[in-house]
Amino acid sequence: MTPNSDPQRRLRMSLAGNAGFSVLSGLVFALGSSAVASAIGLLGFAASIGWLASRPTIFLPVAMTIVWCDLAWVAGTIPVVMAGVLSGTGNIAAVAVAAVVLSFALLQYLGIRRVRRLGATG
Repeated sequence: MTPNSDPQRRLRMSLAGNAGFSVLSGLVFALGSSAVASAIGLLGFAASIGWLASRPTIFLPVAMTIVWCDLAWVAGTIPVVMAGVLSGTGNIAAVAVAAVVLSFALLQYLGIRRVRRLGATG
């Protein structure tokens, strides 16, 4: 299958990007925080997304679950920033990460819509 003939290519690429960003974030979080369990959870999430992106056919309900998880991350960032429990730099970093995560959620959602519009399986 050529890259242009894969109707799930956009979805696959956005999931792979999300996985890569999640690995990077998990490693940074693990190195800069005492919350190792949270970092391990983020790395597990990244591995799951990477595995999903590598499948010959992406199961769309699972991909939509990833979108919802990303949106939950963004929604969870709001009260953390508003509560003022982070430093100024921490707040900026949290908002920046949330913006990237929101971007991946949107790209993944658009990829899912494209697959459904083209009638591809998944």
